[in-house]
Amino acid sequence: MASQPNREQSLTLLGICSGAVSVITEMANEVYGINTFHIVKNVDTQPANLVYLRSDFQIEEYKSDKYSFNLAESNVFFGVLDSHIKYILFHFFQEKYRVDTKHYLSLKHPLSYFSKSSMHKPGFLIEPMAIVSSFCNIGFGVTIKRNSSVGHHVIVGDFVSINPGVNISGNVNIGEGATIGTGTSVVNNIKIGKYSLIGAGSVVTKDIPDGVVAYGN
Repeated sequence: MASQPNREQSLTLLGICSGAVSVITEMANEVYGINTFHIVKNVDTQPANLVYLRSDFQIEEYKSDKYSFNLAESNVFFGVLDSHIKYILFHFFQEKYRVDTKHYLSLKHPLSYFSKSSMHKPGFLIEPMAIVSSFCNIGFGVTIKRNSSVGHHVIVGDFVSINPGVNISGNVNIGEGATIGTGTSVVNNIKIGKYSLIGAGSVVTKDIPDGVVAYGN
């Protein structure tokens, strides 16, 4: 299992998206006090333009074949928030460097609420003012963004992204890799298929199959 880091430790971020790194590094600092980050990229790119990072953070970028993973001590998280990119990064680093689910931290902001009767797997991120109600089961690598609400007895598959202001009612099942757009409402007893994208502002009143784009009412 990933260790609980302290202020002196670094956090290894797999992959990079400038906006996401800004959010993730600040949350890691607020939750664990970390201010040193190693960004490990699966492809060779130019150094990122990380202009929105706090000035007290220390950031170093590495190509994956130039970075030495110490899985007994390293703390790992994603450097991106998008569902499909997290999926690609996870499998790349698992197959080449044996970075498995047990090596990932979770980031639960202190201003979020996560019910004691609910469970989540590693690699979980929940932003401020987000709520997860009773008896939910949250998969690996799930992101729940600010001001979203997840009702009771909801099942959320691996790599799902729930964007800001989403309202999910009870007994909903969200398949692996799905993305729920900003401001969407999902009524009770709905199933959303794997890798489907629900457009922003939608109202979901019936089941959505796998691998589709759905939007509107």
